[in-house]
Amino acid sequence: SPWVDLRVPPAEVIGPAIEAQEHRRFLKTHLPFDAFEPYLNPTGKCIYVGRDGRDAFMSLANHYEKGAQASYDSANSSPGLVGPPLPPFEEVVGSGLPAWFEKWLNQGWEPLVGETDGWPFWSLFKNMKTWWEFGQAHPNQILFVHYNKLLEDLSGEMQRIAQFLDIPVDQQLLSDMVKACTFDEMKKVADTIAPENGTMWKGGGNDFIFKGTNGRWKGVLTDANLAAYDEKVRLEFSPACATWLETGELPA
Repeated sequence: SPWVDLRVPPAEVIGPAIEAQEHRRFLKTHLPFDAFEPYLNPTGKCIYVGRDGRDAFMSLANHYEKGAQASYDSANSSPGLVGPPLPPFEEVVGSGLPAWFEKWLNQGWEPLVGETDGWPFWSLFKNMKTWWEFGQAHPNQILFVHYNKLLEDLSGEMQRIAQFLDIPVDQQLLSDMVKACTFDEMKKVADTIAPENGTMWKGGGNDFIFKGTNGRWKGVLTDANLAAYDEKVRLEFSPACATWLETGELPA
């Protein structure tokens, strides 16, 4: 699933590769919906994969900490850089994860006008909020899939996705497909399935396919961090959106 808004590889490389695909296309984006909307295929379908913001932060911290020089080169040296370069992880987290979490929660990255969190990356809150609002208005065009539900019932979620995409499921093959998508099985082939075959991380694909667990923020983030996060969620999201992001439970 090519990440189409990443600057690596450049558009002149990724474009022809996408055009050459003969199967049904599936593309990946990290854009908020208002940035993606001009490119939205009105007959296409979108799957939004979400995770509790505290767990997403810990996953981001791992990817950032384990980033190899190649990851900094791709971010800072590829054509099209807007704004300042991505700072080294050690510089950002010099005062500890709780201090960075406070800044991540309350400050946007300078070039992304209007974003109020995510530093030095993009806003989790704007991303979630804009896609949620689109989804409420267009329920037949977007499916919300939560990390918790994938852990709890991978088979059920895979069949739910297939139904949304009108893809028939061969029940004789389903158990093998589910097994192949488990964390343990993906860990075995991490360098094959990780972006750029894992070369963006110091430890290769194993640093990308890392833990696959939730709650690693417990005992790391402070009570003040968690209270500030809860308040941000209350201010930014509707109750239904906040519940889904934390638990994966959709409104009845």
